[in-house]
Amino acid sequence: MKQLLYIAAAVAVLLVSCGEKKSPLDAEARDSGMRAAAALVVVDHTDTMAMERAVMDAKAKQSVYALKRDSAAVRAFDEAFRAYLKEKDRALYQSIFPDDP
Repeated sequence: MKQLLYIAAAVAVLLVSCGEKKSPLDAEARDSGMRAAAALVVVDHTDTMAMERAVMDAKAKQSVYALKRDSAAVRAFDEAFRAYLKEKDRALYQSIFPDDP
């Protein structure tokens, strides 16, 4: 019984350590995500073409990591992008991500 407990604890530790994979590009992706969000925030919100261009530029920057098949970096970019928007322009954040509180 004691061995089963040790095995279960070891499996839990392995699952937790595997779930939080970091990328060597993590810091770069986070910085890129914040810069892309900052570029979006300063665009005149009534200029829909400029807003669309800024969103497309952000998606293009994120796709660099997707093309490298680095899902952790893609996730880091997305998290930084969303966090920056949520902090700096809550109304814009909610219009882009309406399902996220």
